Amino acid sequence: MTTPSVLAATGRRSPFSGLDVCTVAQLEMPHGNRGPLFDDDLWDMTGLARAPKSLTPTALRWDFRRIVNPAWRTVAKEMILALLAPQDEHVAVLPHAFRKPKAVSAVYGQISGMALWLNWLHAEGVRTLADVDQNLCDRYMAFASRSTRHGRTVQPSTLLNLLLPVQYLAFYSGLFTHDAYAPGFTPWAGRSVFEVAGAKKQAGNLSGPVPDHVFQPMMAAALWVVQTLGPYVAEEIERAQAQKESRPTIGIRYSLSKRDRDRFAEHLNACVRDGVPLPQLDRGSITQRVRSGVWSLSDPLLEVNLDQLGRDAGVSKEIQIGPLEVLRPLIEEAAAKVGVAAVHGRGAALVQRADGNGTAPWTLPLDYRQLRTLGSLVQGACLVVTAALSGMRASELAELSTDSCLPPTPAYSGAMRYRLASRLIKGQEFGGVPEEWVVVEEAWRAVGLAARIAQRDGSLNGALFGRKRPASADIYIQFRTWVNGPEGGRLGLAPIPDGPVNARNLRRTLAMALANRPGGLIAAKIHLKHVHVATTEGYAHRPGGAQGIFLAEVGEEEAKHHLELTATAFREFQAGIMPSGPGARDVIAAFTHVDAALADHQAGEPKVLGSDRQLVNLLRSQSQFLHAGAANYCWFKDPHKALCLKIAGAPVTADSKPMAGMCDSARCPQATHHPVHRKVWADNAERTRVFLGSIPRGHKAERDRVRADLDRSLRVLDEIDAAGTGPAQEGA
Repeated sequence: MTTPSVLAATGRRSPFSGLDVCTVAQLEMPHGNRGPLFDDDLWDMTGLARAPKSLTPTALRWDFRRIVNPAWRTVAKEMILALLAPQDEHVAVLPHAFRKPKAVSAVYGQISGMALWLNWLHAEGVRTLADVDQNLCDRYMAFASRSTRHGRTVQPSTLLNLLLPVQYLAFYSGLFTHDAYAPGFTPWAGRSVFEVAGAKKQAGNLSGPVPDHVFQPMMAAALWVVQTLGPYVAEEIERAQAQKESRPTIGIRYSLSKRDRDRFAEHLNACVRDGVPLPQLDRGSITQRVRSGVWSLSDPLLEVNLDQLGRDAGVSKEIQIGPLEVLRPLIEEAAAKVGVAAVHGRGAALVQRADGNGTAPWTLPLDYRQLRTLGSLVQGACLVVTAALSGMRASELAELSTDSCLPPTPAYSGAMRYRLASRLIKGQEFGGVPEEWVVVEEAWRAVGLAARIAQRDGSLNGALFGRKRPASADIYIQFRTWVNGPEGGRLGLAPIPDGPVNARNLRRTLAMALANRPGGLIAAKIHLKHVHVATTEGYAHRPGGAQGIFLAEVGEEEAKHHLELTATAFREFQAGIMPSGPGARDVIAAFTHVDAALADHQAGEPKVLGSDRQLVNLLRSQSQFLHAGAANYCWFKDPHKALCLKIAGAPVTADSKPMAGMCDSARCPQATHHPVHRKVWADNAERTRVFLGSIPRGHKAERDRVRADLDRSLRVLDEIDAAGTGPAQEGA
């Protein structure tokens, strides 16, 4: 609680003065607690009920004291409360006020922007907002454009956030009681701040995908850690926590009985006999010993965990300096013979290295702090896997808890449906709404592993991914540093190159992977078909929910990708490289029509109609029928001609789709082959030839079947090679 603002001498009393901010904004504090009062200069909202976990405490401490002019602090508070409470009677009558509440997560930025603007005015000698004119606004924009730490020009999106409060103050002038712009003045009148700042309104996820050279080793490492290393780490954490909870509280004694000394001697003799190292202190405790001045760096027992050693010997007493000097000769002798080592992970089981080159212990001995750190790294890998395979936003990942893994339910043909419970935050009322995601088993198990570690390691306070508010970029950087370090190398993990990785571009990467169906690690280790099915099931389970939005993003990427593939095939056609296959004639006819249309347009209006946009428009109707396969393109214009549907005996309906598993592109009248497919057919022909050579001559029927497959592959290869001398090439 801070001292209330001093009202300006000429200011009226604010209509919000003395009111509870949370009550006016219809926000709740837990357990009936009241929120900050309007007259407070610091609005501490950190206890806000149902606050999303992604909101940091800093973003919920709204400090108006940073504004130098006390009267302008009241102006800023009135505007912030008006943004939060558009339903209030004093706000609803304003003609230019926003009609939807401002997101709580955006308020901190608004206050920062207002403080920068108002303090700049104060530094320029302006003492009343009535003196603000367009010249001052333009000068401020020039100042804000270069107001970075290193003097560089800020990005348009950043400049936008700095300029919004400048214009907002005009929208709410009728509410202000202590100062306001001159009547009728609006900064950059007639122009939106988006236009002034040069920013564009974003629609959907515009983040770029994670570069493939970063994504492949990152996913390989994350999957290996979750599937191979993670269970061992969770088991060791559970064991360590159980030991910590069950061990008795030790008492301080400045002397030891003969019985205790005998126990120590017996235990030390057993350690020497069995070759068991003495327990080691963690690095932090060793540093504290040295700083205390009691221990020297040369002391042979500096690293020995005496309390742990006493518990192992059955002596429940803290070893002080007096008893230590009595036992020192015995402990030093044992330490000289067997050494000192951390207690967790001793005798670790061997695991297959990630690179396949032999085996290695899953860990070297760890102290408790190192074990906790390793646990948080495993949780970081769980976050990477979950984000990469579910398409969840950062705010939705943050809402996952130890209860998020719902029991699997039967789906179809013996398959199981895996669901995660969380909350949908974006676009919802404050606090979000409950939501479920249908995911693949790998993502479900990753969340389950993270929850298992969080439940047992009390030091992490139950945080699912190692932090109460997971910042995916920061957690990923720690994970990458570990993978690229000595332990990652020991376990055979390939180094991960530098590159941006966060929840937004992982979501975009998954959307593009589902749309483009690339090769590589994600296609090999995680079946993209399964991810697509899970996402589609999630959409069907909760239409209009989060997965419906994500599936729409996938559809947009798929349409874009198919248009690019169609354009590439058309340009090959123009260069004389014809499509081949049973459906080639229809595709060539369609491309010939497009080529003629382009030629006619170029003759008339070359600057407009001959552009790439015109080509896109002409090809779009063709690309909407394209279904890209690994070995062919399927132009699914007429389901009644689809060979796959005939083979499967499937009924033809308005919703019929090609059945890739039944595809025989060498015979289907809607399939074509292009140069991009040549390698697939060549590899298949080589494998078939090798297999044919391994079949004994006596197995005539089997040899004939394989020979037919080989002949088909060779025929398709010949057709692809011959297509380069098609009609367009011959007439060139």
